[in-house]
Amino acid sequence: MRKFSVLFILCILISGCSSSKQVEVKSKSILYDFREPFSFPFEVNEVRSEIAMDNPEYLQQFIFHYKNKQTLQEIKYILSKVIDKPEELPKQSKQPLELKSGKQAYYQEDMTSQSIWWEGQNGFLARFVYYIDGNREQLGSHALAQSDFINLVNQVQQ
Repeated sequence: MRKFSVLFILCILISGCSSSKQVEVKSKSILYDFREPFSFPFEVNEVRSEIAMDNPEYLQQFIFHYKNKQTLQEIKYILSKVIDKPEELPKQSKQPLELKSGKQAYYQEDMTSQSIWWEGQNGFLARFVYYIDGNREQLGSHALAQSDFINLVNQVQQ
């Protein structure tokens, strides 16, 4: 009888100490439907995608890679969203361009890369970035025309 009462008291103590408090868990969905481009200014023979999960409660980022393994040309389609705080479209040192939808996009180029930025769907900041060999080679004659970038953006606009 004594063992039973000690066991009973232990059970009460353990259940009292382990009482669960209701904790509100905020969950931010990462379920989106993105359109991908289907026509590229060079032959694409390797495609992959990644989801950046460093801090999904603060930043959600989806990256699509379109690459030619022989020429090492690559276009990255990056969609990023800062949760509960809209990301500012960086306009400084970028050339404004008008898209078919009437939206503004911003184009930038340097010796090793070219990019176009615009406000995407669902609060995402969208951009295409083009480079060769991991952004280690100068573009030279492999630079794309601005119209190639506008065409890419028009393909993914909803």
